[in-house]
Amino acid sequence: MGAAMVVFVLVFLLGGWPLGEGCWEQEKIGLLQLKPFFNYHNALHNWVDVEGKESSHCCRWERVECDAISGRVIRLYLWKEYSDVAQDSENLRQPWYLNASLFLPFEELKSLDLSEHQIAGSLDNEGFEKLWGKLDKLEHLFLSDNQFNNSILSSLIEFSSLKSLDLSFNNLTKFIYTDELNKLINLEELSLWGNDIESFGSFGGILQT
Repeated sequence: MGAAMVVFVLVFLLGGWPLGEGCWEQEKIGLLQLKPFFNYHNALHNWVDVEGKESSHCCRWERVECDAISGRVIRLYLWKEYSDVAQDSENLRQPWYLNASLFLPFEELKSLDLSEHQIAGSLDNEGFEKLWGKLDKLEHLFLSDNQFNNSILSSLIEFSSLKSLDLSFNNLTKFIYTDELNKLINLEELSLWGNDIESFGSFGGILQT
């Protein structure tokens, strides 16, 4: 068996081969696991897996963007639209806790938008720390209009690839410890608007927007 065939067999067995025209099997499974948490007002209606149907190619799904060559998911736009927020019942406005481990399959992810979801934090031992060393290409993270408190900062400190971070309109209060933020060595844009922050230290090369 040639080397190329060995590689093909190994990748196929590990579930990592694109499903025709893009869409990796483990990423499609991951998206379907995310769907129940972000399908407000049926926004992800075309996230369906029907064998033999073109609609099963997850790179064609709403709010998903894949790399044109590798077929890997590189952007997820899971924000809740303003019109959806306005229609929410009181029950849908209740804070809830995220299982960040659900994003582990998306190792090539560059941009993730989870804005407007009333997320108050993460489940025990399932915070963004679980993604350290896995999502090492993540450059843009949008978490605005949730209910995160100051603890969110310590869970993000190892995402050194981040270039922009939006934490506007959350529940950050009092003093922000910049020792943690200074580990984000590539950060160019940081949004903290709409929080009850009283003071914070020097950000060095970090730009607050």
